[in-house]
Amino acid sequence: MILAIGVCAALGYLGYLIEPHHVSKDGTRFLGSGQSISGDGDPGGRRREVWVKVLDGGRLQVDIKRRLRHDVTHWWIEGKAPEPPPRRAVYVLHTVGKLGTTQRMTIKVPAKSRAVAIMDEAMASSRSV
Repeated sequence: MILAIGVCAALGYLGYLIEPHHVSKDGTRFLGSGQSISGDGDPGGRRREVWVKVLDGGRLQVDIKRRLRHDVTHWWIEGKAPEPPPRRAVYVLHTVGKLGTTQRMTIKVPAKSRAVAIMDEAMASSRSV
């Protein structure tokens, strides 16, 4: 019985470590993991599943899954992490909230994903605007 509980706990922990990822064929829509950033630059809250759609002009439509509801907002790419975790690409996004405050979040995707090239293009186009 103890072995079965230990195996279930280990599988639950491994399931938590796995980051979801799916990309459309054109690379403009993808599923990744995102985490908000506090005003001090520290992680704010836990990682969440996010659906991202790359729009024209470097703008992103981000659908953040929170329990039974989804928050859909528009974000812009602020930059790319110079030293991301192994085999990952990390992008920093920003938006202006309802009260005029700047909110930031990170999006993490596999480095070999089709979405990386599209995100790099969107980052370059948002900087030129």
